[in-house]
Amino acid sequence: MRRAGFSGRQWLILALMALSVVAVFGLLGYSVATTMRNAPPPSPSTSPLSTPTAAATMTATPTNTPAPTATATRAVPLSQLQSARAVRELGRIVAEVRDLPRVEQIPVTFPTENEIATFFLRRYQEEQPQQVLSLYATLGLIPPQDPLPLPDVARQAANISSLYLTNGRQIMLVAGRGPATPEDELALVYALAHALQDNRFGLENLSPCQPTSDATMALRALVEGDALLTTAEYAGLPFEAEQIEPLAQMAADALEPNYASLADNEALQSLRLFPYREGAQFVLALYSVGDWGPVNRAYGRAPCSTEQVLHPEQYNDAEPLQEVHMPDLSPVLGSGWQEIEHDTLGELIIGLHLGAYLEDEAAAWDAAAGWAGDVFVHWENEEGQQLLVWRLAWDDRDEAAAFERAYALLIPRFRDPPLIAVETPYGLSGRFWTGPAGVAYLARAGRIVTVVWGADAATVTAIAAVMP
Repeated sequence: MRRAGFSGRQWLILALMALSVVAVFGLLGYSVATTMRNAPPPSPSTSPLSTPTAAATMTATPTNTPAPTATATRAVPLSQLQSARAVRELGRIVAEVRDLPRVEQIPVTFPTENEIATFFLRRYQEEQPQQVLSLYATLGLIPPQDPLPLPDVARQAANISSLYLTNGRQIMLVAGRGPATPEDELALVYALAHALQDNRFGLENLSPCQPTSDATMALRALVEGDALLTTAEYAGLPFEAEQIEPLAQMAADALEPNYASLADNEALQSLRLFPYREGAQFVLALYSVGDWGPVNRAYGRAPCSTEQVLHPEQYNDAEPLQEVHMPDLSPVLGSGWQEIEHDTLGELIIGLHLGAYLEDEAAAWDAAAGWAGDVFVHWENEEGQQLLVWRLAWDDRDEAAAFERAYALLIPRFRDPPLIAVETPYGLSGRFWTGPAGVAYLARAGRIVTVVWGADAATVTAIAAVMP
């Protein structure tokens, strides 16, 4: 919670800020919302416009002042050059809020909504973000998807009014829309926050501490949480869940791939919102220690896992992740098998995985806490049979035992028809389940828990036998 009171100096600054916002969005509302409908906009690749900016006049957090509604009886056409100047004026304010050097020149382009959709279509053709849905389906977070759905770029473009691109370090304002709204104002503030981050820290040069999906998501949580906190500070919003949720949803709808067939899937929506919602809470924890200083320093030591984002005290303690050994399984499996996934999934995925099958969601997340590292491999053979091997390290034996108990409840429910517990074969330690839908093995040795899923008992037993 932030302090609710303001000093006399702060009230004066807030009043000045309100006047500046009225001036900026009086201009921006006409320029982006009305004038652009009558002028054919250039594509995102068009040479950007830029104009000089004036000296900054604000020195503290602005208040939540709604964008003014135009009252002129006749629309007065304004140029794209004036729009660019309005963006720069707002950029000065956001720089004061975020306490970073302002960007002297911000290129601004004016693509249409269709051009934005085309831009995302080309990006997703290259990046193939839908491929991660296979992993989510394998873990039971979403229903199986065959074929994998393509991102709904038209819907995503419809949720964008402004966007910052690291390529060219430019702001894109979507042309041809109706009157500017307070939501459009906050979206532009969010984009300008990204511009400030890029100018100061070089977003394209940031790298996760490990080449894993978990570490990559943790880094994104820092960047997006920073931008969201900046937007909330600009708007004067209390930093509470009900106030932050709409901002997180706004950012996720604009920046994350959207899949129409999975729009109501809770697990996928939690994954989409994580960098924004939980990222904001992580950045707030840093900000609460010493304003923006600890946040700035975090770009030199980014969080290494979703665990550190979910539990900022773990980040502050700087405990290294435990490396978990996974033996080479190819000699055991023989020819015909191919490894298609090798990754660290982290606490976020573990919590969602457990929560999808246990009635008590709080107990699921409690069982995911205490994570210290993991390695997950997914193999597939020529007949399409699947093999999942997951080894997880925990902070202590009690945490490992808690996860083992929770996962033993998940296993019978993970396949359809349910698996039945049977005697563990060949004197192996651990527990064994089998049924028409496959075979599962679960074992714990100290702080390490091993999970194996396969199609038949022979394969699962052979893999279990070589686990350390």
